[in-house]
Amino acid sequence: MAALALALRYGRTRAAPDLTIPIRDIFPEAVSTSPDNGIYHVYGADGRLLGWARTGSASGYGGPMLLVTGVDTAGEIAGARVVEQRETPVFWRLVRARDLLESISGRRFDAVDYDNVDAVTGATISTTAVIASVRASVAQVAGAAFDVEMPLPSLPFEFGLLEITVLVLLTLGVVAHRARGTARRRLRWACQITGLVVIGFWKDSPITLAKLTALMSGFFPNPRTSLALYLLIAGFVATSLLYRRNVYCLYACPFGAAQRCVGVIGGKGFKLPRWSVLLMEGTRNLIVFIALFMALLTLRPALASYEPFAALFSLRGTTLHWLLLFLVLVASLALRSPWCHFFCPMRSFERVLVTLRRILRRPRPVASHD
Repeated sequence: MAALALALRYGRTRAAPDLTIPIRDIFPEAVSTSPDNGIYHVYGADGRLLGWARTGSASGYGGPMLLVTGVDTAGEIAGARVVEQRETPVFWRLVRARDLLESISGRRFDAVDYDNVDAVTGATISTTAVIASVRASVAQVAGAAFDVEMPLPSLPFEFGLLEITVLVLLTLGVVAHRARGTARRRLRWACQITGLVVIGFWKDSPITLAKLTALMSGFFPNPRTSLALYLLIAGFVATSLLYRRNVYCLYACPFGAAQRCVGVIGGKGFKLPRWSVLLMEGTRNLIVFIALFMALLTLRPALASYEPFAALFSLRGTTLHWLLLFLVLVASLALRSPWCHFFCPMRSFERVLVTLRRILRRPRPVASHD
């Protein structure tokens, strides 16, 4: 814990990014810039004003995304460049493949909105963050340079099938935890299949280490668009403290359900020796610690994302993700939920919460009054 806290402290003391290069990339004729209350006045070789540039930030999948946007003297967007982004490589490749920033260039500063820019399928949160960052930039330039007030539009509150499903699964998970025998098994299968379809294949929204690291880094996604994530984490923490096992992993996790389905094909499987289980669990904790440490040290939560969820649920992933997915699914034919026991970071977090529960419930010694 001390090492992780020190890593986060170091990550937060990094120097601010240099904006000179991205601004000159937006304005190729730029010779000098003059900052004024956060807005950069950009000048050409003859001292002619070329336009203005301003940074804007919004929360993406892995944390805040910082962009610098330039607006020329005619009021058109000269371009936008990413200064810092913390998205996972899979999501960021989707955004870049669609040339989202290029599609924004040339528009009037007041013509960039969530409704008139197509979201990138599979990376909606990242797309929204790009648009919101550009809007935040041009709103400042519009007020200072064109005396136009541009109120930032609020994000729509999302409460649909995903959020309803999460609430139902968490509720049924608590009910099933108190049930016994056949009723418990049937409830668990019904919950897991629902989670596999909705949270997994339809929405690809399981809890990941990158999301947890973003929260630990102080990067909180907007609850209006990420309510399901907050509900899942709240259910995970609450039930871990109450029951010593969390209902998310047992009843809602789509990847756990996928392993269980594959396990049905393989049969009962065999039990590993106790020493090998302890060794693998220790290895899992070490992997989680290293992933967290590097992500907090660099303040890039996406570095902690090693789960192969995207490879399974959206058919997108790196070579490492595909290899890990293949190994886990093959191992699921012979072992019971190998990912959950030997690789899943949520199991490590659950152990921390259970230990905290034990400490809080430990009876305090009664002072002697002799």
